[in-house]
Amino acid sequence: MFYHIPMIKELYEIRKLLFLSIPVGIISGILAVLFLYALDFSTSVFLEKLVGYYPPKPYGEGGDSVYAFYISHKYLLPFVAAFGGLIVGIMVYLLAPEAAGVGTDTAIKAFHYGLPVGLRSSLVKLLASAITIGTGGASGREGPMALIGAGIGRWIGDLLKLTRTEKNILLAAGLGAGIGAIFRAPFAGGILSAEVFYKEDFEVEALIPGFVASIVAYLVAGSFVGYQPLFKTDIPFPRFSAEEIAGYIVLGITSAFVAKFAVFVFYRVREFFKKLSIHPILKPALGGFLAGICGLFTPLAIGNSYGWIQFFMEGSFLYLSLTALILSIPLVIFSFSFTLASGGSGGVFGPSLVIGGITGATLSVLFNDLLGEAVFDPGTMTVVGMISVFTAAASAPLSTIVLVTEMTQGYNILPYALLSLVIAHNLAGYERTLFEYQLLNRLESPIHRDELKAYILRVAKVRDVMTRNVITLKPDSSVLEAKRIMAEKFIAGIPIVDENNRVVGIVTTSDVLKVDPEKMATTRVKEIMTPKPMCVLPDWNLLEVIRLFVNNGYGRAPVVLDFESMKLVGIISRADIARYLVRKGVV
Repeated sequence: MFYHIPMIKELYEIRKLLFLSIPVGIISGILAVLFLYALDFSTSVFLEKLVGYYPPKPYGEGGDSVYAFYISHKYLLPFVAAFGGLIVGIMVYLLAPEAAGVGTDTAIKAFHYGLPVGLRSSLVKLLASAITIGTGGASGREGPMALIGAGIGRWIGDLLKLTRTEKNILLAAGLGAGIGAIFRAPFAGGILSAEVFYKEDFEVEALIPGFVASIVAYLVAGSFVGYQPLFKTDIPFPRFSAEEIAGYIVLGITSAFVAKFAVFVFYRVREFFKKLSIHPILKPALGGFLAGICGLFTPLAIGNSYGWIQFFMEGSFLYLSLTALILSIPLVIFSFSFTLASGGSGGVFGPSLVIGGITGATLSVLFNDLLGEAVFDPGTMTVVGMISVFTAAASAPLSTIVLVTEMTQGYNILPYALLSLVIAHNLAGYERTLFEYQLLNRLESPIHRDELKAYILRVAKVRDVMTRNVITLKPDSSVLEAKRIMAEKFIAGIPIVDENNRVVGIVTTSDVLKVDPEKMATTRVKEIMTPKPMCVLPDWNLLEVIRLFVNNGYGRAPVVLDFESMKLVGIISRADIARYLVRKGVV
């Protein structure tokens, strides 16, 4: 386990970042509201007026239990989605290429590699994502808001000329603020600001600023759209019967396979569009058209489909049979893959929740039919499915379970959610997630390279690095012999030892060059050596050695068994330490 070395030590710097997290949260909250308004406007213009499809909404956004599913101009759906993709392709290609695709992944990449993501990118992402979802593309809201919030954090950092570390912390805080505001889940937003960058680690320094920014963004956005949770649920407390426990174990296993299939399809579709020989502007249009085709077979593949998930939580499946539910799982996977892998704008969290919700709802219907009675609550299975699938697909278990419970207020699902989540997460593994630039841990992140060096130097011992077969000279050896050895062996320093192999001095190239060439054969090294040189012990760590070298201007030091006997056991140099760091892959 890698224990981080704190990057922010001064209380002033901590307070500064906490203070700056407030404006990050305020601006992110305002932009979250603008995004929701833009999304509603886009949906109204394209899906409702042109296609004649009025998507259901979750209760937190004005949804109602009374709903009649109908698409008056169904044949227009692929063309409208393609038109939206064309608009997005033009916007992204001309204004901000980084606004294409999965917004959260773009923010993760910017965090690790210090790439630019600013205010313009955020605004383009806001409009492009509203158009993508509003025209029927299967995409999520969290991607846009993650990138928008991250862009705000980075923009403020650039504006105030903060350090790279401070900019990254504000970027992470902004990412969490965007999520907290758009999903009305401030606690989860704070956790996500630290968890999403790694598969099995946390960006601990971003946690508290992330909480501050996320809570502020939630308060600001809630003042316009309300503070009620996104979904309304009435989930009963688990009965912990043998049937239910077995069912949620099966749900966890199924979620892992569904998540792995989603990841596989997404990257295969992305490879297809990368190799496709058409102009980049046209690729989102083609992706939108194909996503629209999927939407012809199931309404769950159109837009974000949160309203349909709301019905599943209530145990209402409207016109969807068990067969239709089963077929909807791959159709939604292909739809969001076509939308995002082609360059459409949005996020994978929303589609993953929908896929997970369908998976849980489908199993609840299947199990209840097999058992002949309503043993499994559809709402509970739907919510647990949402958690399990996204956790397996994105490797963010803690923030996911907190986020979904905040969105649904379904705290009674936690026992079963933890059971399914652990199974799904472990079966899916860490090999590949929906976030391409999500790294395994802090050890792999370029931004922690200096921190990693310090960690390695602190852990590694001199005995691990030193040269054991040391070339030595006796005090009565000639300077000419020392010069010859240095030239032949390409070494810059030779320890001088007595007959008992005890270090009595060291002679270096600079010492030799001070001697008249004509006198080198007759001059003894004991006359020019540095007596009683600074030595190190085998169990010293490399950080201690580096400090010794830097403070005294040394390039090498003999390694002795102990300071009493001064018996030589090796030698260590700056070059030895550098080669060790190269082997560890940090330089």
